[in-house]
Amino acid sequence: MEKLGEKNHFDFSLFFTAIILWITGVFIVYSATYFNTSEFFSSLYKSQIIWISLGILLILTIISVPTRVFYSIAYVVYILSLFLLLYGLIEGISSKGASRWISVAGIRIQPSEFSKIGLLLALARYLSNNPLSLTNIKSFIMPGILIIIPFILVIEQPDLGTALVFCAMTLPMFYWAGMSIIEIFYAVSPGISIALSAIPLILSFGSTKPFGITSALPWGIFFIILCIALYKNRPHIFLLIIIVAMNLFTATSTTVIWNSFLKDYQKTRIVSFINPQADPYGSGYQVIQSKVAIGSGHIFGKGYLHGTQTRLSYLPEQHTDFIFSVLGEQFGIVGCGLILVLFMFLVMRAIYTTHYIRNRFTNLVIIGSIAIISFHIVVNIAMVIGMMPVAGIPLPFLSYGGSFTITIATLMGLILNAKISRQDF
Repeated sequence: MEKLGEKNHFDFSLFFTAIILWITGVFIVYSATYFNTSEFFSSLYKSQIIWISLGILLILTIISVPTRVFYSIAYVVYILSLFLLLYGLIEGISSKGASRWISVAGIRIQPSEFSKIGLLLALARYLSNNPLSLTNIKSFIMPGILIIIPFILVIEQPDLGTALVFCAMTLPMFYWAGMSIIEIFYAVSPGISIALSAIPLILSFGSTKPFGITSALPWGIFFIILCIALYKNRPHIFLLIIIVAMNLFTATSTTVIWNSFLKDYQKTRIVSFINPQADPYGSGYQVIQSKVAIGSGHIFGKGYLHGTQTRLSYLPEQHTDFIFSVLGEQFGIVGCGLILVLFMFLVMRAIYTTHYIRNRFTNLVIIGSIAIISFHIVVNIAMVIGMMPVAGIPLPFLSYGGSFTITIATLMGLILNAKISRQDF
């Protein structure tokens, strides 16, 4: 194993782990679509092979470019990604009520995927020269602007999944840029207040009985913990007031939003996350069928190409967002476990790469890339087993998708580039 300070080399273990996962993905995509009588669906695995081949070429191209080039063009890439998002909103191809795609030379691409790369590079460049701290609120103005513009454009599509990726990417990068764990806790506390204060509303939906005081306990306990943390750390009085006020405001506004802005079908979707049986033929259908597919695989699965849920098309989006369910049905707990081990190795190996790097921009790029990949892995798997709401988050390397494959290849290229490129800027 190389020691810190030795000449950097290409990380073959990281590269071939990605290749193994991609190859596995091709076989799973094939097994999820081969039975389909539509020529389009039955040939998706061939398209995926082409996208993966292009992704590998992209990785090899990226690792040959000095890191200082990515630093130089970071803002340019960011601005281009914004133009693509705008073009997608104005002239994009609509599908299922969303304008998420544009056509380039007859090929449909998803601009929101490339906005992840644009935001990653722009944030990494800015944060590499400007440390963050809640004691200096002004230090968040520019990062906030960089984040909020693509966030709004993506929400307008609408694409909640990508918007969540932006949030997940920024927190680890903010930590690396100087924020402490307790400061990050303060920053995300309003979001936690929204989630916990919604529990009584969700539990009482569709019931004639008012919810009891006990259903409000989760938020109450959280608010007490927050107050204790504020007391022990004693931040500036101005910051303390803002944090407390934001949490009280978000906890109160949840009821207003629920009662005045959300329609019944939207409430039903939220409730079905807690209890899919509440709408078994509607918003809860995907999760129910996904659980059935994974559970029917037992320990070793039903065998390759022998998944009944897959063949009978009970599972919607089984070649994209719910590809992990196909894996679970055909290869069982053992197959899922092996894939999880490969994912864990890839993430840990990528994190270990930061030990070799002394350049702040490069480390921020690595941390942001890992955060994007890890978020997709965790949320997708949690989604298909019913632990998180369905949010349209594909599984890296395994899910079908050209734009997503190119995005993952770009992230892998940036991580691999960091270790072999000279850090001379």
